[in-house]
Amino acid sequence: MTTETGHRWPLPAINGYSNDIDHFEHLFEVQAARWGLQETELGSAGHGMISLWQSVAANKNLPHVLLAAGFHGDEPAGSWGLLNFLQHNSPLLLDKIRLTFLPLVNFSGMRNGLRLTADGNDMAQGYGAEPPASQEADLLQASLPLLKVAARDGLLCCGEALEADRAWLYSWEPGGEPDAFSLTLRDELADCFPLHDEATLEGCRCRQGIIHNYFDESFAAWLVSEGAAVAARIKTPGKAPFEQRIFAHHMLASAFISAVINRTN
Repeated sequence: MTTETGHRWPLPAINGYSNDIDHFEHLFEVQAARWGLQETELGSAGHGMISLWQSVAANKNLPHVLLAAGFHGDEPAGSWGLLNFLQHNSPLLLDKIRLTFLPLVNFSGMRNGLRLTADGNDMAQGYGAEPPASQEADLLQASLPLLKVAARDGLLCCGEALEADRAWLYSWEPGGEPDAFSLTLRDELADCFPLHDEATLEGCRCRQGIIHNYFDESFAAWLVSEGAAVAARIKTPGKAPFEQRIFAHHMLASAFISAVINRTN
């Protein structure tokens, strides 16, 4: 729904709304404790503390993946989807993979239900740029050594397309054409929503639901250029029911982790 302050959706499970950051942070911290995740504070731009939540892997050879969300404030399903993933899975998964979560970046945007930060910055773009496009992007760029290790074997960015009724994904992996990693995520996304087939989306050519190896100044493309082995950015359709979008991001997180484990074995 659209309010005077922006976009928000009812969340009956919490008797609240999608922009209830305080409730979200409380529930995420509960799950972080259950999973034994350690918090690393990256800094604050004045609206909330940007934190990484990381599992501690005794085996350094385990695949390392980073799951990120909350870059646009009117795309909250990704953040809630990562929480939903933690709520409905077992910490025993950490025997197979090292997980790092960046669950929310744009605090002011999410609280107001608006795409941009309170300062009018787009948190999904401007990475690798000099100077950084925003104070939040500056904080993330300054944390590059941590982020490179966290995303060494894969990065998933959970996003949405507010006015869309179909889904698609951006993917990055070696090779000129989408391979098993991209196709696995595409097929999981297709189980949740109809996909764009042949279309021009956000200025890019989409083929069979995938925009492949498109390098811009997005967070995902930046980390791939810095060494992440593979990456994906999910775009769920904003016209679909909110709880369906949350569940989709949960399922895509599971599919992403399985795809990374498969390609590193």
